[in-house]
Amino acid sequence: MTQKQWKMISTIISIIIVVVFALYKAFGEQKAINKSNTHSSSKTSQGASDSSFTGTNFDYFESMKKYPFKYVYGADGDTFHLSYEGKEFKVRLLIVDAPETAKEGKEAQPFADEAKKRTEELLKNAKKIEGSFDVGDHADKYDRALMYVYVDGKLLQDILIEEGLARVGYAYEPNTSLLKQFQEIEKKAKKRKKNIWEKDGYVTNKGYDTSVYK
Repeated sequence: MTQKQWKMISTIISIIIVVVFALYKAFGEQKAINKSNTHSSSKTSQGASDSSFTGTNFDYFESMKKYPFKYVYGADGDTFHLSYEGKEFKVRLLIVDAPETAKEGKEAQPFADEAKKRTEELLKNAKKIEGSFDVGDHADKYDRALMYVYVDGKLLQDILIEEGLARVGYAYEPNTSLLKQFQEIEKKAKKRKKNIWEKDGYVTNKGYDTSVYK
């Protein structure tokens, strides 16, 4: 084989090697792009799922940030139903305890009806209802949202405690950011002996002792 033929074969082999390398590189880049697109698509899909409130995923809400809500209906002084983006759910006000309304064959505790009526009145008439969650669990074992609720900028818990329609109670760490604030308001309400505080012994550390009214 002549030198000229060897040179031609060498050139052809070099061209083949360059083409194969280019094809391999292009295939690798396309594979990486496809993988990236698949990951992005999956991430976007997951993000869309996490960004929607279902009515039960209360961790959707950031702690200590106010969100707008709509009033649906009441249950008692410290429990009622709100909705967010069309999803209804039950709320249990944080760190307060209002007397229990009549249920399951039990009579209503003194001032239970007054507390319920006042809560419903405030929520129904409010032009703006906002709510926020504390830094701990956002729901209790009954799947009720544990919230601070604001009616036209004023905290509903403050109003109920101030008017002697609820006591400070069920304060569990770390959902106690406003505990001291509520305790200060309660001291003043207790001193005025209004509503739940009118009769000594009715309000206890565990709730309400109805026997003092018998």
